[in-house]
Amino acid sequence: MSIEQVPVRLIPRWYTAVCLTLLSVALVVFLVAGLVATGPMGVASWGLAVFAGALLVAAFSALARPRRPRELPTLPDGTRVLVGPRLTVVSLLVAWAAASAVIGIWVVVAVTDFREIEAPGATLLAVIGAIGMLPDLVRLLTGRLHRWRLEIGPETVRYRGYRTDVTYRRRDVRGGLVHPRHPAGVEIDLRGGATKGAVVPATAFDVPAEQIIEELRRR
Repeated sequence: MSIEQVPVRLIPRWYTAVCLTLLSVALVVFLVAGLVATGPMGVASWGLAVFAGALLVAAFSALARPRRPRELPTLPDGTRVLVGPRLTVVSLLVAWAAASAVIGIWVVVAVTDFREIEAPGATLLAVIGAIGMLPDLVRLLTGRLHRWRLEIGPETVRYRGYRTDVTYRRRDVRGGLVHPRHPAGVEIDLRGGATKGAVVPATAFDVPAEQIIEELRRR
């Protein structure tokens, strides 16, 4: 696939607009709830406002950020490095921490005064979701939950992102292919085609997919 065939925009504008609008509405709703509610539920509402606000910042950074080609940092051995924007990573961590704090408040209130909870069903679902997050929390604390990073060296190509950490021999990498959805990004194209390479998500970096493909093809 030639670089000219790569779509300029992998994330549709309508998707970006919908995500930012919904998160903005959620932020306003939680702020109003924080002003109205009292006690632990008021604190939880402020926590949800922080959660929505942090997600809004992360969504803006990941979806609406202009992506322009730029020269990548190069290590002494010739490895070219692409790292996920700090703003995206930090805002996601803040959202995660805020959600965990809110769920903790709900659990305490459920144990001490269940009648204070206005939506028991939604709270139960949130607690179940929090339990599902525990494996990722363990990965984070043990250093196995990764900031997005692509290293293209003379001998190896390594991609780390969230739960993924894979390394390929440089001679086995032919280049990159557009991966349109789930996630939208660039698939590392391996020689032979028997094994699919990892997908480098477009939302995780601040350069266009065309440049990632060009970097993967460069010798």
